[in-house]
Amino acid sequence: MLAIRLKKITALLVSSFLISLSVNAQFPFERVETSAGTMGLSLTNFGTIGKPDVRNNPEGGFSMRYPSSTGTEHLFEAGIWIGARVDNGAIRVSTSSVTNPSGYARGSAGFEFTADDIIQRRSSDPNDEFFSINAVSEEDILAFFTDRRRSIDGTTPISGHDDPLFVDIKMESYNWGFPFTENFSILRYDITNNSNLHAIPEVWDSVYVGMYADLVVRNVNSATETGGEFFNKNGIGYMDSLHTMYVFDAGSPDDPSINTYGAVTLIGAEYDGDFFHPANPDTNNGVFTKSGLRVPDLGPSYWLFQAGAGDFTRPVNDVDRYSKMAEKFPYAENEEALRTDGQTGGGNYISFMSMGPFPQINPGETITVYFVYSAALKPDEFQGPAGKAVDTEASRVNLVNTVQSAGSVFRGEDKNNNGELDPGEDTDGDGDLTRYLFPTPPDNPKTRIELEAGKVSIYWDRTSENSIDRVSGEADFEGYRIYSSELGDDVNPQPRLIREFDIAGNDIGFDVGFEEVELSEPVTFEGDDTQYWYRYDLDGLLSGWQYVVSVTSFDRGDDVFGIESLETSTNSNAVRVFPGTPANENFGSSDFEVGVYPNPYRVNAAWDGPSEAGRKLYFYNLPAKSEIRIYTIAGDIIAELNHDASTYNGDIAWFDSFSDDPRVMAGGEHAWDLQSEANQILTTGLYLFTVKDLTTGKIETGKLAIIK
Repeated sequence: MLAIRLKKITALLVSSFLISLSVNAQFPFERVETSAGTMGLSLTNFGTIGKPDVRNNPEGGFSMRYPSSTGTEHLFEAGIWIGARVDNGAIRVSTSSVTNPSGYARGSAGFEFTADDIIQRRSSDPNDEFFSINAVSEEDILAFFTDRRRSIDGTTPISGHDDPLFVDIKMESYNWGFPFTENFSILRYDITNNSNLHAIPEVWDSVYVGMYADLVVRNVNSATETGGEFFNKNGIGYMDSLHTMYVFDAGSPDDPSINTYGAVTLIGAEYDGDFFHPANPDTNNGVFTKSGLRVPDLGPSYWLFQAGAGDFTRPVNDVDRYSKMAEKFPYAENEEALRTDGQTGGGNYISFMSMGPFPQINPGETITVYFVYSAALKPDEFQGPAGKAVDTEASRVNLVNTVQSAGSVFRGEDKNNNGELDPGEDTDGDGDLTRYLFPTPPDNPKTRIELEAGKVSIYWDRTSENSIDRVSGEADFEGYRIYSSELGDDVNPQPRLIREFDIAGNDIGFDVGFEEVELSEPVTFEGDDTQYWYRYDLDGLLSGWQYVVSVTSFDRGDDVFGIESLETSTNSNAVRVFPGTPANENFGSSDFEVGVYPNPYRVNAAWDGPSEAGRKLYFYNLPAKSEIRIYTIAGDIIAELNHDASTYNGDIAWFDSFSDDPRVMAGGEHAWDLQSEANQILTTGLYLFTVKDLTTGKIETGKLAIIK
């Protein structure tokens, strides 16, 4: 008997030690970005979303960038809120992000969650280094955080965080790179009342879950404002039927950036054995189908980044925050102001959305809530300066399609969105409701780009033709499509369909076959063992301009899901190419003289960015390894450039701001930003240059003019 009692005492001591270790263990702050699709979303293991210093440090990573190859961001910072009544009605709210001019900072009030683990990754792609049979998507990102600690590293107190709920959260982000999935991230939050492990067990009553989001759409490369002027140009809106809050750049018509939407959607919750989606309550007076509980309310709220007044008063304590979560915001009365204030610089609004009350969450119980972060382009007719302030059903059509696609991916087999596997829904035949189950396009073809003067040759392999659809189990490849951006579409290039080739004789598509592009024998390249079976040439391209080219594959569609032909993303193998002269093997010949263009260079050349740092001109007909020097008329050296055709990939600010990897550049061209070695901007005048072939020692000279 004594031995048994000693074992029990030992077990309790070990348990207490492990709980204490769990409470006090500290994990460093980590930030990662989604990369599977065309939207780059920043996530941390402290519960914050976004990267608040992206305005001042755009090269340091994305916040919520879309397309990720541009500088257009859609978020300052965001995070989950949990609010409940405990201890005879006392209100507690734990927040992972609140209104703060600097965003997250160690120990700042309102940033009440700390990391419970390092960030983890999984992937459903067998070729990915993080491949796991437990993965949901091509890129799963997992973060674990808690509100139970009152300090950072046991030394820096979290200001005002004296009454935690003792909530532990596992957040999972799901991301795919298919065309209909590439611009959203589904976030799953498993929210657990763990007060029984860390303190006196407490029941949470009247629980609300909210998403705080300082949504803001601005291009961090082309916008010139600083401070508050950078953030107050937004138009704000809410689509009630889709439970989606969104934002767009409404007040910067002089900014040449593309016009986009950024959005957050609440797509469902799991509570007490039931699934709830706000658009699909049971017909029995709006109660849960199985549990008989009332359907929680869902809706948006807004306040000004500064203190605000009236409906837009900023919450500053737990009581205020709980009220924002629980009280219905008079959206209809404020809709016009939210949409248009950004046009006059008054649009610095915080967007917020909450759902509740969930009646009760007992110690040890978990509630799961699903959000979607997404972004979308405005259609072509709403691009350009005149389209920035427009917000109509027509301008939102791509955003609506994106939100609906996210919902379809989330539902998987749950076609009627009731959270149950109904007759006829068991597509994979496993007897369980499977979410995130959807037909997929063929695998991406592997491509290679070869450049000549005025010409781009695109090669690709047969990978797509052997891929199997994950739902139907069929090899349903049908054909290829070739995409290219247009001349002059340089700062924000958008690929457009130029040719299509598909299997002949099956009455699907155009039946054109592959003869025009299929090679008689596969080709390989030095250092590249891939066998390329196809080639397509783009002719008549102008040197120095940026073109985006890609090859997609598409299938025959899926009758079971009622889905038409699915196509791989135009971004998956997109390459940015810069046609131009090849490396000059005849340096010194009168037929292959070095030169510079445009010459004369006039400020605001067609491909330039809006600032001095975005200038660009090219030297051409350069030897493979060469040295370029630029001089004043007096003979003073202004700048020195070293060119290596085998490695040169653009080394001035223009490429950082308006291009992206992978890039292929002509071997005989090198770009210069018209700045001196001391980063001084050159004035109007005539300048001299020399080019030295580092292999032979030969030198050529020339002149260039700058006109401002």
